[in-house]
Amino acid sequence: MNYTLFQPFTIGRKLLFLLLFCSLNFYAQYNKSGYTDIAKQRLLVHITSDYLHTISQGQIDKDSAVRASCRLYNLSILIPNNESYSNGTSIPAIKLLEEDKVNQAKNLLPKLKGENRFLMLLELSNYFIFKSGAQKTDLDKAEKYLEEILQQKKWDKWKIGALMLKANLLNQRGNTDASQKLYAEIEKHCKQSENNLDLARALLEAGKTLQYGNPKRLVYFQKALSIFQNLKEKEKEIETLSQINIEYFIARRYDDSQKLIYKILQLQKEIKYYHNQYAFDVLSYLSYRKGDLVKALYYSNKSIESMHSKEDSIFKGLFFLRRGQLYQHNGKSQEALFWYTKASENKTRETKLYWYKAFLSKAWVFNKLHRSNEALTLLKKTESEFPPVTDFEKMHFAFILGETYASLKKMDLAEKNYSIFQNIAKNYPLQYVHDEFPAAFFQIASFYQNIGKTYKARQLLKNGISHTFEIGVAEKSEYYYNLFKIDSVEKKYNDAIKNLLLSQKYKDSSFNEEQKKKFAELLIKYETDKKDKNIKLLNTQNQLQLVQSRETEREKNILLVGALLLIVIVCLLLYSYIIKQKNNRKLKANQLELDQKNSFLENLNDEQQKLLKEKEWLIKEVHHRVKNNLQMVTSLLNSQSAYLKDSDAKMAVKDSLRRMQAVSMIHQKLYHDDNISTIAMPQYIDELVHYLHESFDNENQITFKKNIQAINLHVSQAIPLGLIITESVVNAIKYAFLEKQNGIIEISLFQEDNDSIVLKISDNGIGLPAFTNKNDTNSLGINLIKGLTKQLKGSFSIENNNGVHIIIKFIYLNT
Repeated sequence: MNYTLFQPFTIGRKLLFLLLFCSLNFYAQYNKSGYTDIAKQRLLVHITSDYLHTISQGQIDKDSAVRASCRLYNLSILIPNNESYSNGTSIPAIKLLEEDKVNQAKNLLPKLKGENRFLMLLELSNYFIFKSGAQKTDLDKAEKYLEEILQQKKWDKWKIGALMLKANLLNQRGNTDASQKLYAEIEKHCKQSENNLDLARALLEAGKTLQYGNPKRLVYFQKALSIFQNLKEKEKEIETLSQINIEYFIARRYDDSQKLIYKILQLQKEIKYYHNQYAFDVLSYLSYRKGDLVKALYYSNKSIESMHSKEDSIFKGLFFLRRGQLYQHNGKSQEALFWYTKASENKTRETKLYWYKAFLSKAWVFNKLHRSNEALTLLKKTESEFPPVTDFEKMHFAFILGETYASLKKMDLAEKNYSIFQNIAKNYPLQYVHDEFPAAFFQIASFYQNIGKTYKARQLLKNGISHTFEIGVAEKSEYYYNLFKIDSVEKKYNDAIKNLLLSQKYKDSSFNEEQKKKFAELLIKYETDKKDKNIKLLNTQNQLQLVQSRETEREKNILLVGALLLIVIVCLLLYSYIIKQKNNRKLKANQLELDQKNSFLENLNDEQQKLLKEKEWLIKEVHHRVKNNLQMVTSLLNSQSAYLKDSDAKMAVKDSLRRMQAVSMIHQKLYHDDNISTIAMPQYIDELVHYLHESFDNENQITFKKNIQAINLHVSQAIPLGLIITESVVNAIKYAFLEKQNGIIEISLFQEDNDSIVLKISDNGIGLPAFTNKNDTNSLGINLIKGLTKQLKGSFSIENNNGVHIIIKFIYLNT
């Protein structure tokens, strides 16, 4: 009977993933994979998750296994499924997603533009598609993000990645046919564009989405493998070979599986990939199935030796379990108990996957050693602390409990628990059934044979071999031995002799004298190596003790010197304290003096602020009085012009009035504004032009266009500029347009660079007379403009081109 070699199992998808996440997240601080190359990081995640998914016999869904593997080595949860569009680089929003801060990441999406937005949409889809389970709400979110990408034709380079994500989404929804159809379209598109790398990736993913055992899986994988080999993509070649190996394992093609693992190990060595413990553990299991316990022990040693870090050793309970099983089948029950105990150390709910099987195996060995009361105590205590949760746990716990009651001769309780096992087992998915089922059925058959129910026993043997295409050598021996005992009870002696011979044949082939000798030699070698290491350790410890003794003597001397130094330091500190107190008294006196000076300065500052406010009020008052005086002069000139008979004299007076008004408006604004030194030019020019426009009775045939930047000029520049605008606009109104002619006057003021201001005044009138020299004009207006320009320290130019264009450029006094 070989119950203990059934594959390790799990406790249900969602619960186990939560437990795995909690236990693995404890280690998460930085990349702990040992690889900086993202291709190797992806390979590590895929191989680890495949192992975890396989040993759990389907109880952990693949997505949960992938995320648990990422957490174990603290790698991004996005990298296993984004290689068609990402090289592993990240942006802040994606980093939040990698840390499971999905709401914060989604809040950043509206702020992203261009490629960053589309990359974020892909990663959000990736996140929700490959979450544990296949919740409709998650898949709906993923589909919404994908549709935004697929609707944008200009982002063709994201198309393959988006389509592959959508194919996975369809598969997660259970629509396998639509998923496969989309993968066929992707394959066609990649062939047309000669994109062989994405073609191979698509073929690999298309195979992964199919159920284990589907013949199309191998077809996809073989095609992908050929392309990866041609492209020398060895990491992807290893990943694909691992998927092919799973198919061989499911189909019971154990010889092919063993050959493939040797090839995988060789490729891993070539690329310096050193996480080989999973491959060696599978080789150990396959060697056992073939009855070669020597090789099984060899590969068990290799799997334990391949654990390089704390992260790798999280699965050590599974590898220790394998070692215990091999000791047990070598007849070394005490050694087996030792390894089962090591495998079930640190029992917690979070690590239940790794120790629960070892606990059951330990109870099994207790029964074989006729220590059934200890087995029962262990089972009851563990059931109280960690009750079985899933069907897998319940049925195997019931089986071991039934074995224990049978050993204690409590046949009713044994049969009751055996019935629990059988009722659950008959509905268990066959694709997750391994050697533990035949082994259990054979043992229960032995129980019924012993109580005389041979028909029931024979039926259970038949059930045991129906669950698998091929049972191992040890199971064959157990099967035929049970048939021998049943045939003997039923007096079918010929059949009994035949079955006994077959049982002995398989037993001898699985563990003959030669194998026992080699097994013992290997154990001796292993133990010798272990002792040599312990001797080296002891020598090292002796040397360490000698060094420690010398260090102790040295520490005493140092302590004496230290005591003397301490006394000196205390004296220095005391002296320093006295000096410090003296200095503090001086500082207090200085502080008092400073406080008095600060008080005086504050009073002085208050007086200055008061004087400053008075100064500002006086300046405003000056502006107000200047404005009033200008208005008084303006009124006098208006009154005087009424008595003038000469039209030229009247015109001269009115021109003077307009100039004075331009200056008066500036003083008016300075009086009303809080700023008493600068003028906001857009408002000032707008008011000035409005005044000039109204001062002429031109029946609105002239239109003004203004383009004034938001510039503040010091009053020293604003007054000359206002007078220049006044002269230019008045001249244009008076002389540029014929009677009743419509016209346009444009005024522009803008900052040309950090230092220069440009004023342009243009009209579309008749222009200067033909005989006029624009560089030699003697009119008062032009001379006045030139003089004002000099006051601004600027340059003046006038153009005659479909009208007059005056350009003033001067230095900006930035106040």
